[in-house]
Amino acid sequence: MRGSRNNGAVHKRRVFFTVCVTVLMLSMLSIYYSSFFSSRIQQKHSIPRGGGSSVENNDWDSTSKALTIRSMKPDSEDVAVEDDEKHDLAVGLSLKEERLDRDENEERPEMDEPDAAGDESKDDGGIEEVTTKTFPVCESKYSEIIPCLDQPTQKKLKMKLNHSVMEHFERHCPPSEHRLKCLIPPPPNYQVPIRWPASRDEVWQANIPHSFLAYNKSDQHWMEIRGDKALFPGGGTHFHDGADKYIANLGKMLREEDSDLSRKGKIRTVLDVGCGVASFGAFLLPLNIIAMSLAPNDVHQNQIQFALERGIPSMLGVLGTKRLPYPSKSFDLAHCSRCRIDWHKREGILLLEVDRLLRPGGYFAWSSPAAYRENEADRQEWAAMTTLVKNMCWTEAAKEGQTVIWQKPLTSQCYEEREPGTHPPLCSSVEDPDAAWDLPMKTCITPLTKYNEDSLEPWPQRLNAPSPRLQDLGIVEKSYETDTYVWQERVQYYWKQLSENGQIAANSVRNIMDMNAHLGGFAAALKDEEVWIMNVISPSLKTLEIVYDRGLIGTYHDWCESFSTYPRTYDLLHAWNVFSDVDSRGCSVEDLLLEMDRVIRPLGIVIVRDSASMVNRVTKYLKALRWDHWSKDEFEILEDSLAHGDEKILMVRKRQWQPVEIL
Repeated sequence: MRGSRNNGAVHKRRVFFTVCVTVLMLSMLSIYYSSFFSSRIQQKHSIPRGGGSSVENNDWDSTSKALTIRSMKPDSEDVAVEDDEKHDLAVGLSLKEERLDRDENEERPEMDEPDAAGDESKDDGGIEEVTTKTFPVCESKYSEIIPCLDQPTQKKLKMKLNHSVMEHFERHCPPSEHRLKCLIPPPPNYQVPIRWPASRDEVWQANIPHSFLAYNKSDQHWMEIRGDKALFPGGGTHFHDGADKYIANLGKMLREEDSDLSRKGKIRTVLDVGCGVASFGAFLLPLNIIAMSLAPNDVHQNQIQFALERGIPSMLGVLGTKRLPYPSKSFDLAHCSRCRIDWHKREGILLLEVDRLLRPGGYFAWSSPAAYRENEADRQEWAAMTTLVKNMCWTEAAKEGQTVIWQKPLTSQCYEEREPGTHPPLCSSVEDPDAAWDLPMKTCITPLTKYNEDSLEPWPQRLNAPSPRLQDLGIVEKSYETDTYVWQERVQYYWKQLSENGQIAANSVRNIMDMNAHLGGFAAALKDEEVWIMNVISPSLKTLEIVYDRGLIGTYHDWCESFSTYPRTYDLLHAWNVFSDVDSRGCSVEDLLLEMDRVIRPLGIVIVRDSASMVNRVTKYLKALRWDHWSKDEFEILEDSLAHGDEKILMVRKRQWQPVEIL
């Protein structure tokens, strides 16, 4: 019995020991998991503020990979800048300084597709939750980036470019893996631009913090720095007395009454090559002449950026190896004032490109030392130029002092009477003179067609008169007239909505881009506004020639690539079916949105007109882009011949913000 009791006691002690060990292990596990979940909860509720909202690495590769995927909340490192006293829109638009914090209560969701605007899911209440990306802010060194004209990128990618023929100033777009995936920041102290027409003569120096032109061209009166503004006296290398007097003298040379260079509306579109800060183009505007002011991003730092800040039509470009992105017979006059171009060299290829762009009977005004100096080098240049233009059948319309004006022939008679073997030859009839996107220039003369100077009405009648080139495109006059009417109705509706909702005021919009201009109807509808429009046409279409025949200006461009302009240069972007087109060609909608954000000014307006599904997709990006969707109501779609069943309109405004580190 004693042994039995001892065995029972041992058994009880073993059971008790086992229970104690089990309880101890469970207690330890409980403590461990309690600590683990507590730390996870703390991590969840203490996401670092500002993480990922600015790019720290210096190269393009890491910058491209800096895109973070988060819940849809604004970044904390960007704040809206309050500037009510000087720059409110006087229509109830008030900028409130705000800190944009991330939501501290949501984890970062994962996105399945890098191009998707967001994932839609339903919570327990059945409410749709949309999560989308946020974009970091690019480093400040990219505040003036022009991706396809960026020479540091050319060097990084080891592009072998011929500097002697200006290849390094032509477009060379980075591959997709080198594209910036971040928002371009404004420079420190950026202010809403001064409104037109005051902006013609003065801009905020802080918006373009460069003084090279003011000091290096001080004797030529290009630009002056006075206080917090850059001033533009209207001078130039060859017009010390002002662009207005220089222009009047050109009109006098053409023997026009009152020295009217427009020749009663016959000269409407002008190409100004090597335009400087575009004062020539600025002082053409009162004559109802519109110039495409063109210059590269060369040693004359930021000249086109200043031109656009002034509100003057202009774009970056160079006469190098490729055709300029305009169709043939686009300009009534081309102008070069000390533009540092050797026209007679390389078999005259650059002057032949100008010839392609001039209308029959068009003029080329050249102000150069070679026109009036008597030293040996200038005499040789003058002899070479006169020989070249004679072989091109140009005639001297006028010559006075430093300036000569040549005229292109109206007919082909001179070409037919040239001696056999005369250079430059005529281009082959199979060459398309209107194809001008990423194509090499030709050392031949573009043949004339049946359309000459007299085929176009003078301005302003030519704005709505059917172009004689419509029939070449298979467009009947009735369709053209309908298109004009439809866009008048649409633009009136846009302006009505913007005005009634306090989004525009007098002269608050100046630089406008129509990203898919078609026949130029959008621009034509704005003829009575103090605005100018860059009409952009896809290279696959040929309607840009109609735009120019209307007396408007524009360019070919493929929206799968970045546009040739500086950041913050347009007040309004109009995108009609642009997103659907880009998406259908396998290009990135997200990249296009980032490009539009680069181009549009702070407080600028974006109008998207596209399919409902595409507009909904774009809408998911608005907070990530810091664009305000000021109207929550859907806009009415007016029934017209250009509308399709599920079309939708989105109007938004870009916020004004600054990275925290520069405030």
